Amino acid sequence: MTSGAKRNDDYAFFSFLKEEDLKRLKDISFKKSYKKGEILFYKGEESKYLHLLIRGIVKLYTHDFKDNEVVIHNLMGPSLIAEIVNYEEINFLANCAFETDSDVLLIDYKKFKEEFLLKPEITMFFIKSLTKKIKFLENFINYNITLNSMEKIAKFLYENEEILKNLRQVKIAQILNITPETFSRQLAKLKKAEIIENEKGSIKILKHEELKKFITSY
Repeated sequence: MTSGAKRNDDYAFFSFLKEEDLKRLKDISFKKSYKKGEILFYKGEESKYLHLLIRGIVKLYTHDFKDNEVVIHNLMGPSLIAEIVNYEEINFLANCAFETDSDVLLIDYKKFKEEFLLKPEITMFFIKSLTKKIKFLENFINYNITLNSMEKIAKFLYENEEILKNLRQVKIAQILNITPETFSRQLAKLKKAEIIENEKGSIKILKHEELKKFITSY
């Protein structure tokens, strides 16, 4: 693959833009690679860039009054990160850290706002991104109010198969707001039924239709 082709892949999220607009977007942005555990931004910092997660997984989190970490959202690329903060022109409301090695496109937001934000295709782009996050919130509420632990786990595994190899089991339990012990116990049942394979902490679905039977919403 040539370096030019790779560069275009970095901007695939904006493939709907006209060629001249895409060229200008490249002029006001740059890509940066991060290692697992690094921080992208802290709560209270000013947002100078529009952040597009090209590859990898990040978590948005804060701390409660006892200084316990509270994960608000986990994002997998490609996805915008905290774009509402840019749009509202306020400081970040949470911290953001990398769960895996990742690549991020950092776009100068002041220039992006002046040159792109009023374009209809960009407006729709923002709406779709925010709608996706609202859908996540709905799912989060659904997970934590209406589903039992086995259904939570089955639904998550079924809907997120492509990222299972990148997530530790304790992280999945955290996302689902269940204890690691409960998660391990239910996972053992799925493994015993030969619905999943769980080797060296990596989960692989063996029988998709059998797993789907645990999910009442399907």
